[in-house]
Amino acid sequence: MGKAWIDGAPAPFAEAVSAAALRLASSRLPLITGLATDVAGVRAAVRLAETAGGVLDHARSTVLYRNLDILRRAGLFRGVPAELRRRADRVLLVGADAAETAPELLAFLLEGAPDLGRAAGAVRQVVWLGGGEGSSLSGVSVDPLPVAAGEIAGFVGMVRASLAGRRFDRAAPGAERVVELGAWLAGAQFATVVWSAGALDPIAIESLTALVSELNATTRASAVPLGEAGEAHGAAEVATWLSGYPLRVSFARGEAVHDPLLFETGRLLASGECDLAVHVDARAGVSLGLPGGGVPVISIASEPPNGAAIAFEVAPAGEGTGALWDERLASFASTPGATETSDRKSAGEVLAALADALEPLLAAGRAA
Repeated sequence: MGKAWIDGAPAPFAEAVSAAALRLASSRLPLITGLATDVAGVRAAVRLAETAGGVLDHARSTVLYRNLDILRRAGLFRGVPAELRRRADRVLLVGADAAETAPELLAFLLEGAPDLGRAAGAVRQVVWLGGGEGSSLSGVSVDPLPVAAGEIAGFVGMVRASLAGRRFDRAAPGAERVVELGAWLAGAQFATVVWSAGALDPIAIESLTALVSELNATTRASAVPLGEAGEAHGAAEVATWLSGYPLRVSFARGEAVHDPLLFETGRLLASGECDLAVHVDARAGVSLGLPGGGVPVISIASEPPNGAAIAFEVAPAGEGTGALWDERLASFASTPGATETSDRKSAGEVLAALADALEPLLAAGRAA
């Protein structure tokens, strides 16, 4: 049946659903956030946001939007890691935290040697822009190029100028490495640029996007922008095909309205505009923690935290059947079935139960 709590005390599942629905019905502007769950869970979250007239956003969409904003303005040559690992002979890592953001994906991308296309049989070379002296990756030879995070945008700008034959300050510190890096990238059969948006400012990301585009004039190049864990990218994909917008969307007016600044989770919580949060934290291997701001929280989590007004324990997404965003494929992939049966409901089932219980309450309110 699933475990549930009201104000910290165990409660029957049906009673907790009713209590949560009453809170949603009386809320001025509920925020449906967290969204660390599978495709079915995000679909159910979108339905609940529509029903409740709330706002939908992922708890970690800040880093996602650093990449997404540039993609929407300028476009991006984005590659699929499963293919790039077989084609890329030269890989540029950017950002001091590039190896920490997605270590498994990076290990997958750099494993072995290219065996497709023009670079087949070549020895893969890796330069780490922003990596400190002595920076290393397990099993991979890396050439670190120490550049402070705040100086990466300018450094990449000079690399682009060097490649295009434009003037730049050749007396500046590191100018010799600028020319070397530009020549190294231009000499690639297939270059791949990997960056972590968490440590970079928007100008650096935009400059890296332009660098990849310009490299494609003379060779082949693709980008792999890394984001936050917790199914942020997957949630954005699902929200886009259901609402037309990649998160940060409000249904308060009865239709989907998108504003990447107005409907950002952190701003809504800090300003007090939302008075209730439904927080989904049910992705295996990820812990988002409760949102701040002091608003009451309806928690739907694989490990329910203390402090939630109402909490539901659910099965973690990724340990049973379902579909999750797979960074290696840059697409959704089915997860293997559970090895043993569980009496815990999925996040999608709980969210659907909340929407089902909320609909008659709202209908009764409109009738009155």
